[in-house]
Order: sequence, then structure tokens, then C-alpha cells
Amino acid sequence: MNSSEPRPLLGVIADDLTGANATGVLLARRGYRTASLTELRWPEASLDEHACVVINTESRAVPAAVARERVATAARLLLLHGRRPYGKRIDSTLRGNLGPELEAVLTALGPGSVAVVTGAFPASGRRTVDGIHYVNGVRLAETAVRNDPLCPVTESHVPTLLRGQTALRVGELRLTTVRGGAGAVAAAIAAMAREGVRLLCADAETDLDILALGQGMAQSGVVCVAADPGPLTAAYAAAVNPASPRRRVLVVAGSVTPLSREQLDALEAETGARLVVVDAAALGQGGQAAASEINRAVDRLAEADPALPVVGVRTSTVLAGTDSAVAARIAAGFAEIAAQALDRLPGGAGLYTSGGDITLAVCRRLGAGAIELKAEVLPLAVHGHLVGGLRPGVSIVTKGGLVGDRMAAVTCVRHILNAQ
Repeated sequence: MNSSEPRPLLGVIADDLTGANATGVLLARRGYRTASLTELRWPEASLDEHACVVINTESRAVPAAVARERVATAARLLLLHGRRPYGKRIDSTLRGNLGPELEAVLTALGPGSVAVVTGAFPASGRRTVDGIHYVNGVRLAETAVRNDPLCPVTESHVPTLLRGQTALRVGELRLTTVRGGAGAVAAAIAAMAREGVRLLCADAETDLDILALGQGMAQSGVVCVAADPGPLTAAYAAAVNPASPRRRVLVVAGSVTPLSREQLDALEAETGARLVVVDAAALGQGGQAAASEINRAVDRLAEADPALPVVGVRTSTVLAGTDSAVAARIAAGFAEIAAQALDRLPGGAGLYTSGGDITLAVCRRLGAGAIELKAEVLPLAVHGHLVGGLRPGVSIVTKGGLVGDRMAAVTCVRHILNAQ
């Protein structure tokens, strides 16, 4: 879809209101004006200005036949009002009537349509590998959900769970395919759809896996619905409409401590962040060497896939005997990269800075005379907004190079992505 085409009207069906709202807010963050209906009927108030409507069916703990009919009613409502169901919100612990509800959605979408099913929600510790669903590293059936009073789940293998709830043909999208990228996912979806598979159980461990799934669905040429706790629905919607605004984070990390390197490695692994390695020695020289390295880094950032939510710069260079003047040039170089990258990143970005000298250099380069403090993300990691200068109001999280555990950078970046 190009930017001149109208934005698609999206529909999402959820089995409870809190889940409806949780998925809806993910779409709102993507730039879709979103309304979450509190009743299983179309409201009298106009929703023409809302790009996305989420309908709650309150069907998780009801008999299967009732759940199927409620979801069928929701799908008919959406289609009647010109909104295709792009998402079927399911619980991240796979409770409820997944099979019957997906049958209803796919019936409404017609022959050949498929549901890509995953309980993965990396930010909430939900991951699926080899079809096995994990909650904070524990197999689903070994968690407290096994004893849920209304909707107990005693099966961790998602394809097996679904086959026990529906006669629809079930297939699998393994992690090896997902890690092959959107093209590999698209080809797999198209091939399975031709073979009559209707439910595709997808592995996913990271945000980048979710991104590949959503883009692959959009590229497959198959009518798809994302059946998940929300992140895949949001990624699919964004892939269907690449022009929609996105919140992004620009990482500026000049710290070279072992802990910082470990945190940035985790950030790349967990979010699929595109971090360009900068030659600190070149920045430290100043002059043409620094200018060339700055231009190279900015060009590589600008070339990054605009769908990636996290991009930035890091250094793996440790300079022995660096004096204060060289350190100042390095910090100034990182700040210059940040300033130029912000000008070239589509839709703008929030900032995550690691290291006090880097943070100060970035603020000075952007002319921000102050940071309006908003929240403590972690001890010694703070969220705020820049005051004044070239980027007033830009969201920023600052953290010291020796602060936090291995996941600290992931936590800080996700805080910016999720901030209101």
C-alpha cells in the first residue's frame, strides 16, 4: 500500500474486554484511532473516524457453541460496517474457546482464509518454540493456568491444543522459517493455504520474530487473520499499511563496559534492533575521519527498514589511554550522529541514551536546556521529555553505563515504545 491509498478499516475480535483494550492500545500506538466496544452491538455514536474497532464477545468461559455464535455475530458486524477482521485476540495463556472462535472468523472471511496463531508476547514473557508455549520460561501446562477454575489449560503444545478443539486443518510455522524473514514466512503461508491448512501455529521468541510474521502475512497474498494476544495483530496491521505512524526509538550507546555490551546484545536479540557499530577511534581523531564516520553511520541508520521500531548506534571499541579531549570528541560525534539521524528517520523517534557523557552531548547538540522528568524506569534510569531546543517534547530515557541487569536496555527501550 502506498501513502496515497486510503487507510484500511480494521476490525479486531476479543474474548474479553481487558484483552480487547490491551490489543486496541497497541493499534492506537501504531497511529490508528481505535475504539473498543463494550457491548456486542454497533453503537449509535458514529465510528467513521476510527480506523480500528475492537469488539468484545465475552466468550472465553462460555460453552463452545455460544462462543462460536458470538464471534460469528462480531465478524458479521465488522464486515457490515466495512471492516475486515484483521485480528482475533486470544489469551496469552491460551485459555478459552480458541478452536470454535477461529472457525467462526474464518467462516466469515471465506474459503482459503487462514489464521496465524501464536500466544507469543515477548514483552510479557510469552514465547513459543517448536510449538511449545512458555510463560516466563515455564511450559504452559506446568504453570498455574493448569488449575484455572474456569478455563484450565493442560496442553503446552499449541498444535495439539488446537486439534483438540477444531476439525480445521492445523499446520506449523517453525522458528527456522520465521527467522528466514518475511519472504520465507509469506511463501510458507501461501503454500500451506494452497494445501488447505487453515490454522498456522507460529513460533516466536522476539519482537523481530513477530515483525517477520506480520510482514509475511501481508506479503503472502492470502486473506489472513492474526490470532494472538496483540503484538502480531499490531505488526500485521502496520505491514498492511506501511504509511501509518509508528513510535520508534533511536539508541545512542557510547559506553564500552562489559555490562553495556551485554545489555545491547540483549536489546538486539529481544527487539531485533538495528544497531550500527561506530568506530570510536575515528570519532576521537576529529576532522575528516570523524566526519566520514558520522556520515557512514547516519546513512546506514537511514537505510534501516522503516518498520523496525528500534535503531541506533553502539561502539565495540575500547580506547586505551583516552584523554579528556578525545573522549569529548567521541561523545560529540555520537551526538552529531543522533541529531542527523533524527532528521532522517521517518516519523521521528524517541531517544535512549546510555552513559552520562553521551547523554549530555546529545542534549547540548539538540539545544535542550533541560529534561522534564516523568518516571523512574529502573533505579538510575529515568524517563523524561526534552525541554526547548531542536526537539522539544521528544521522549528520552537516560541510563548510566554500569546500571541495571542484562535486560536493562530492553526495559528502557520498551518503556519509550509504550509511553503515553
